[in-house]
Amino acid sequence: MKNIAVAALSKYKNNQEYESIGSGIHKDLRSKRYVIALRFELEENEDSQYPLEYVLDKYCVNCTDHIEINYNANVLEVEIEDSNGEDFESLESIKHVAALVGKRVYCREGHDGTALIIE
Repeated sequence: MKNIAVAALSKYKNNQEYESIGSGIHKDLRSKRYVIALRFELEENEDSQYPLEYVLDKYCVNCTDHIEINYNANVLEVEIEDSNGEDFESLESIKHVAALVGKRVYCREGHDGTALIIE
């Protein structure tokens, strides 16, 4: 995954069901969960599941929606929410995901298994 950026979803704008927290993070006031939408390019040998699945596991978050998938351009846009609900740890999990903006994330196979690399 590269060229990771916040995706500006129209459902977050002027919607009383979402409160902006900053850095692309919103609080869904109905479910009391924190959400962020990200847009990124898949690199060679990556698919719509990996390394995204490793990011979800690392930060204990869920992918709630695949908003846009453009396989011709290898671009994916997803909405991610915390998996714990409204508490400090949940917000911290989403902040870690937001910190991936501008970075490159990929998996490296090694003798100890698969490692998630964030550069």
